[in-house]
Amino acid sequence: MIKAGFRTLFALMILIVVPARVLAQDADDNFYKGKTITIIVSGGGGYESFARTFARHMPNYIAGHPNMIVQLMPGAGGVVAGNYLFNAAPRDGTVIGGVHGNVITAPLLSPDATKFDTTKFSWIGNASRSTYVGFVWNNAPIQTLTDAKTIQVSMGGTSIGGAGIDMAMLGRDLFGFKFKIIAGYKTADETELALERGEIDGMFAHAWADLKTEKPDWLRDGKIRLIVQHGFTKDPDVPDVPLLLDFAQSDLERQILGLEVVRQDVALPYVAPPGIPAGRLANLRQAFQATLKDPDFLADLKQQNLAINQPMTGEDLAAEVAKVAGTPAAPVKKLQELLANFGAGGQ
Repeated sequence: MIKAGFRTLFALMILIVVPARVLAQDADDNFYKGKTITIIVSGGGGYESFARTFARHMPNYIAGHPNMIVQLMPGAGGVVAGNYLFNAAPRDGTVIGGVHGNVITAPLLSPDATKFDTTKFSWIGNASRSTYVGFVWNNAPIQTLTDAKTIQVSMGGTSIGGAGIDMAMLGRDLFGFKFKIIAGYKTADETELALERGEIDGMFAHAWADLKTEKPDWLRDGKIRLIVQHGFTKDPDVPDVPLLLDFAQSDLERQILGLEVVRQDVALPYVAPPGIPAGRLANLRQAFQATLKDPDFLADLKQQNLAINQPMTGEDLAAEVAKVAGTPAAPVKKLQELLANFGAGGQ
């Protein structure tokens, strides 16, 4: 009789608890019905194009099929958008962000400007890795990057904070490449024109995807020579081009480079404010991954000369963010000193 009583009580508990969980899930699934999700985008160009493409396709995979719109919030390489998402945006899943990879390292490198803790954000996923390559014009005095140990070449770019100048500065100051660094060009397009006119010998960090789509003749006609690529692993497109990371001789040098390279490996991160309901975050993460595999989404990107490359799940992105946040103080301090020295005129 006692055992029978326990079985009856257990059955009643199942009847009570399971429907409650189902109802709670149903309620969360219905949250987005009739609502609008705003994507805060930290920049124009590819960032905006990706966000608008997500806005057209991602709602198909979100329970409740909400509307999705895009709002631009540029400034400080994503820091303005990051500050808003962390401190002011609603924490109910109706506002998310498509931000620069710079947001991941900003609390370490620009602590006075950042008002957020990256480990507390609700990371949704990374849409794409962005391989960056360095190259010289075909009449440049070097054939390989190693040649720059003994032969001076000029590398052009926009400003400190841009990959072209940052990576050239690290190549010069960490590894002794004889780079004359010429900053001050307003855009990448302006820098490319300077290269064609012979004002500079090369560009040390340029998006590989942009180079293929916007300057195919440079590659097809042998107008440039690729001398380096930036990443933790080599891009399958250019397996014979050396990584700058391969020149690192110490853990300190590898950690310093890692703080720069991670912004390219995590080029298009999507994030929600801290503390959104777990079910809603799971919904957004699932929808994000499903969208990345959607044929219509991929065709839409292709029409815009955009593509995804080695995307990351929200869980993997959160783990990478935590790893970066735990970077030891020594490489952070050294990189800050190098950047400050360049900004003070140490060209």
